[in-house]
Amino acid sequence: MQELSTIDILLNYQLKYGERGSDSWPSWILRKRTINIAALVISSIADIEFTDLESALYFRCEDKRSITFIRAYESQIELAAINPDKFVKELDIFLFKTCKYIEENNLFQDFYDFCNLLELQRRLKILQGHKKLFDAYLSLLMQQAAYFCRNRLEDSVIGVTENGMLLYKKNPHPYIDIGGYTLEKNMKDFLSGKDSISPKQLHKAYSMYGYNIHSINEVQVLEAIAKIYDNNMFVMIPYITEREMGIVSQEPFKQHENHFPRQWKQTEFYCEKLLQRNYILPVSGVTARFKNAGDIKEIFFIETIHNNEMILLYRVITYDNGEFSGFYHTRQQIFYSIFEHTNLPEYHESLKNFILENYMILTCDYQIDKKKNYAIQQVTRLENEFHYPYQPLVTYTYQQKSGSFKKDSKKSNHRYIKEEYQEELRTRNGYIRRLPENQCASSEAISYAASLGLSLPTGKTFVRSHKFRIYRKICATKDDVYTKGELSYV
Repeated sequence: MQELSTIDILLNYQLKYGERGSDSWPSWILRKRTINIAALVISSIADIEFTDLESALYFRCEDKRSITFIRAYESQIELAAINPDKFVKELDIFLFKTCKYIEENNLFQDFYDFCNLLELQRRLKILQGHKKLFDAYLSLLMQQAAYFCRNRLEDSVIGVTENGMLLYKKNPHPYIDIGGYTLEKNMKDFLSGKDSISPKQLHKAYSMYGYNIHSINEVQVLEAIAKIYDNNMFVMIPYITEREMGIVSQEPFKQHENHFPRQWKQTEFYCEKLLQRNYILPVSGVTARFKNAGDIKEIFFIETIHNNEMILLYRVITYDNGEFSGFYHTRQQIFYSIFEHTNLPEYHESLKNFILENYMILTCDYQIDKKKNYAIQQVTRLENEFHYPYQPLVTYTYQQKSGSFKKDSKKSNHRYIKEEYQEELRTRNGYIRRLPENQCASSEAISYAASLGLSLPTGKTFVRSHKFRIYRKICATKDDVYTKGELSYV
């Protein structure tokens, strides 16, 4: 729940600038949400001296495209410090004009790359004590992105295509905040302890938008779920094109108690192993299905190259608790999860350990040298397989079209054993290729592969490419075909 000072700021500006007037309904809702973000920014910088604010906002950046965005949004935060009333009054206009500029110049990827830069910088700024400020900064950017959906409020941006166009998906809770706007005049008393909003009033306000709500607690639970989904999706957008759509969560994550698998080795062990990987994943990604892995039912893994670094993307599917996505920067060793920098740091660390353990299994040569009954066991099928109390079972599969690459070609699941596969043809991520006998990889290929954390085996090279590749078996086996058996910035 927000502090009373923030509530005062929010309700004051909503009453002052939040009247609908002659606005269309979508424009009015967008402006109401922008006022909420403006109030958040003002509250977040209220205790910071202006000279300290400039210092806190600064970080080194040499990318000219990002510098343009930095100047634009920093000027708005500085305006919020100097003249809060003007900031709130004009923020809607600023965001609309900036949105039009981005659209007309097809700068969607540039904008989301800047958002990604700021999200990565946020980690350093948190260590410097500026979490509240940079959370507000990212919230401002999230509201900027909302203007890309100004004529389609039920949708959210989920990625950017290879040719720079936006990818959209229906938002699971597009109207969760709107019921509250009809109750604003009573909200201050309610949040101050004077319960002046009855269950009947709440139900009437929210039922118009499809919510069966009778208490403020139910509102807060749904708003928290919506924030988790929106924040998670916003962080992942810079990495998602048409190829990475499997990373997008289909079911919002719920804030229930979570149970994670046991720990086999320390996370640092996996991080070190992953600096020199021996394999890369199939272009279509790998789906891991688990048994005895706590609440984790499945994890989808896919790799992408972003800013000349190999990035692992993952989507976790739980048992009846929804889904969430994240990433791992293989060179910088940055791991993102929805639990990072929250009041649940143990969840973040447990998830990081398990994700990287699986990634090591999929891409590195390793030995089960101790705690053998704890180590993940790969099986052909999960049903009726014996396991020790702390031992997760897993099947790794990938999808590949059978026959030719035509629209009507069918997809089938194949059991994935990394040693039996070799990448061929083309993809924008590049691929490992077997060399003719007595040939060796060039120093350039070795150097570029090493920069991605790949240790090339003897007789193979790394080929840069930009289209697509297929993943073929080196030799067929009888087992060739396997048939399937406080979390927000705001």
